[in-house]
Amino acid sequence: MKPIYYFLFLFLLFHINAVSQDQEEQNVKVNAQLWLDYNFQNDLGDFKTLNSFVGYRSITPNIYNNFLVVSTYNIANQNSVKFLKREKPFFNSYHFGARANYIANKNKKDDFEFRLMQGIKFYLPFIKDVPLMNYIRLEERFQKTFDTSGWDIGFRFRYKISTVLDLDKHLFNFTTGFYIPMNVEFFFNLKKVDRFNDVIRISPGIGYKLNEDWKFEFYVSYQNTQNTSQTENTSNDFVFRLRIFKLSSKKNKTIQSKDEQIKELIE
Repeated sequence: MKPIYYFLFLFLLFHINAVSQDQEEQNVKVNAQLWLDYNFQNDLGDFKTLNSFVGYRSITPNIYNNFLVVSTYNIANQNSVKFLKREKPFFNSYHFGARANYIANKNKKDDFEFRLMQGIKFYLPFIKDVPLMNYIRLEERFQKTFDTSGWDIGFRFRYKISTVLDLDKHLFNFTTGFYIPMNVEFFFNLKKVDRFNDVIRISPGIGYKLNEDWKFEFYVSYQNTQNTSQTENTSNDFVFRLRIFKLSSKKNKTIQSKDEQIKELIE
């Protein structure tokens, strides 16, 4: 099957699922969500970047509209731990970020959430044929409903493992073409907040790198979430996510191997 047919098939699945939902029913166990985000990067000098994205998220039944902005300061690690006797550092990078969400609810007061994030990324050194990026981060979450209630504070760990497969089987370089991004993320809620206490998210997708400046990714994900407001409940969501990336183009960029080019596609 040609890659373009994957896009058409995934969009068709979303359309069928969305129109079949009851728009007014809110106490549901299975939802369909639509996520859209625009990602961009700013170089801040040697080994430092600022990654940001603005996004919109909706849900069927139409319970809320979620508007968010995220920014992360990234530091590429250049120091290897001596006793490991590795030529390259075990930890690839360190990440410090913030996120703000405004949730416009349909039938109740709106919500606001602010998060702080700290994380590290590394590859599994004993698996070389397939790059497996590991991302571990801690989040501090602050939620507020626009009523007389106070702030709700929570903490959680997130662990995501990601990879990319070269769909076009390039021999030497990967500069343009289709690829398959995949990731699985686990959420460990140390202290839950009222809403959006995710448990697991499984995200297979398809991507296309247009050139050195742009790439696009589309995912169909399964997500399990728990909420603690009113009565504790859980929902199983199918998330349809389109990601648009404006890549950073360095004027004096060094020549990379195909493996390095593939790793750059992992987010």
